[in-house]
Amino acid sequence: MEHDPASADLDLVTAFSALAHPQRLGVVRLLMQHYPRRVAAGEIGAVLGLKPSTLSGYLAQLMDAGLITQERRATSLLYAASPAGASGLSAAWIGQICGGRAWPEGAGAGPRVHNLLFVGHGNAGPSLVAEALLRRAAGDRFEVFSAGLSSERPDLPPALMTVLEEQRHDISALWSKSLSEWQGAAAPRMDIVITLGDRAASRVPDWPGHPHRAAWRLAADQGAEAMLADLSRRIAVLAEADPAKLPPAQLQAILDQLAEPLEA
Repeated sequence: MEHDPASADLDLVTAFSALAHPQRLGVVRLLMQHYPRRVAAGEIGAVLGLKPSTLSGYLAQLMDAGLITQERRATSLLYAASPAGASGLSAAWIGQICGGRAWPEGAGAGPRVHNLLFVGHGNAGPSLVAEALLRRAAGDRFEVFSAGLSSERPDLPPALMTVLEEQRHDISALWSKSLSEWQGAAAPRMDIVITLGDRAASRVPDWPGHPHRAAWRLAADQGAEAMLADLSRRIAVLAEADPAKLPPAQLQAILDQLAEPLEA
């Protein structure tokens, strides 16, 4: 049964206090990166380097603050970020406390082309496939980029490139890129950052400019054709979204709905 303290009225002092610690803030950040996936406590501790006893206290405080939720499955406890809690805290900060003066720049939809970045552990598989698929499907709604967290630039898998060519995708613009190429003052501003795979979701850094974030899980041991089919279904849904017209909350909901593979 799921325990969601965010359903109650949010205690602002408790919520702000819970976030006023770098490791508790790190837990919320990690769970937001994986949302809507639920993450086991052991995985949270392993990624953040926290002892079980320390993490247990952090999780309890964040639940009491309404910022994360807990669900028991068999003998395991799984945790997820609470968008309701975060929204309540943001609304109180922007409205009740700041009188509507604290909206970040770029919070609304606009008519310009939106930049979208796919991030994988490397940049020679799913992230390149997603780049190729969305570039063709979305037309001028998105400018699409991809990158890998690894500093290495692996060779592109010939089998994967063959499958893309057979489906008439332009592979001439695909090459392995490090995330550092899209960082820095001269880099394009990203409006949406989508991680592909759990390793990328846990390691991707915070991004300037408050972009939409999403974490898409990938099935284990997928072959090239299965991966292409999986991402094609998700990209088809994403390509129908027009970020120039959608309210930010609705666009984020679409991104989160695509976190898991869609059934054929």
